[in-house]
Amino acid sequence: MLKIAIVAAVIILLAPMASSSFAQEYKTISNVGKDAGDGATTYDVQYSSIKDIVSTSVSTKDKSIDFVLVGKTDTNSTLILKLPTGLIGGPFIAVFEDGQIITNYTTTNETGDTMVSIPIGPLTENISIVGTTIVPEFGPVAAIVLAISIVALVTVTRLRPIHL
Repeated sequence: MLKIAIVAAVIILLAPMASSSFAQEYKTISNVGKDAGDGATTYDVQYSSIKDIVSTSVSTKDKSIDFVLVGKTDTNSTLILKLPTGLIGGPFIAVFEDGQIITNYTTTNETGDTMVSIPIGPLTENISIVGTTIVPEFGPVAAIVLAISIVALVTVTRLRPIHL
């Protein structure tokens, strides 16, 4: 009976350490989206991978985001991205691995984020994701200026009709 109690105590003490060693660690790449739109709207993207993301670029024209990966690995692995929905919105049209379209990725929607799990090979250097929406090209300041311009134009034409 004492042996069972000792084994149970050891298991209870070691269980939290075992579960924390399997917990997924996320790295963060900051200021994603600074090269798109007004440059003031940026996002932090969390990711988990054996490889590191060294740079990102956002294309508002293509509605895509590119990730450049570095690191050496001998086996296939998985890149998990937590993409804020304000940065890129789905459903995703295509995912590319080094320029080749892939279809074996998975997406999961969470509050404010879309989790994308992409299998990558040992030589993978570039991942591109094409979405249906991307960070806005014009920020909120441009929308306010447009609204003020329209109101001013309507006011001026009402007060002073144009005569030809």
